[in-house]
Amino acid sequence: MSTAIVTRPASWHLERDGRQVTFASCGQLSVYTDTASTRFSALRALPAWTLLVPTDGGIVTVKAGEVVRVDEDAVLMPPGTWHQVATRGPHVGVHLSAPMTPRADGARPRRVALTAAQRVLESLAVDSGIEFSSAVADLHPTFRLPRPIDPRVAFAIDALPGTYRLDVLAAEIGMSPSRLRALTHDAVGVPLTQLRLWSRLTQAIALLPYASTADVAATTGFADQAHLTRTARRFLGRTPAELSPRSFERRALNPRWRAAAATGRR
Repeated sequence: MSTAIVTRPASWHLERDGRQVTFASCGQLSVYTDTASTRFSALRALPAWTLLVPTDGGIVTVKAGEVVRVDEDAVLMPPGTWHQVATRGPHVGVHLSAPMTPRADGARPRRVALTAAQRVLESLAVDSGIEFSSAVADLHPTFRLPRPIDPRVAFAIDALPGTYRLDVLAAEIGMSPSRLRALTHDAVGVPLTQLRLWSRLTQAIALLPYASTADVAATTGFADQAHLTRTARRFLGRTPAELSPRSFERRALNPRWRAAAATGRR
């Protein structure tokens, strides 16, 4: 008998044998932390900016045509950049959906001062007094430039988590599906279909500790469990089981990430 999923938690914190794994998401932002080392992921390319931050003496290594290894810096990956990631020790991954930021001017890993990256992490604690948008602006010069987005595209992106047919969404906006896809790609540099898959994947990850992968796939709009697994490997380089081992013990979420998810700060 399948497990019914009644609620859709936006965050979780798992522990086992001293290892802690945390996930939280809100709107166009998601955060994943792990205190353990990880082997190189499969080749992956996210439809989001990805900030990888070593913490507490950890090391992050990224392969993307070149090898970038950081312990006193962080790494920023533009959307669509094919790469692999390995870590030694604690690390944090912050994913900023493409609509939140300027279009990428290239596809290569970029070193970011650890102080700037830590400012972003600190901004996720609502009582830190740091504005998230200003902290993100410190990551890269282009992030400081205001980027107006077509309101029709903004509406479509906001509607993606609950959208199952793009042609219906396009009709709601008053344009053809092909025109909506073209406008979105021109505005954010990422195909609308990938943005929809990414929004579904973040919802799925939030549910993984609470139900079977098959039930999670059905609840979040994937065709089946295999579709969810392929999407996770394509975007994150890991399977659903690797992202959230269900044998971990669920515990109360760290207040920092719970507060960020609850308020929907961007």
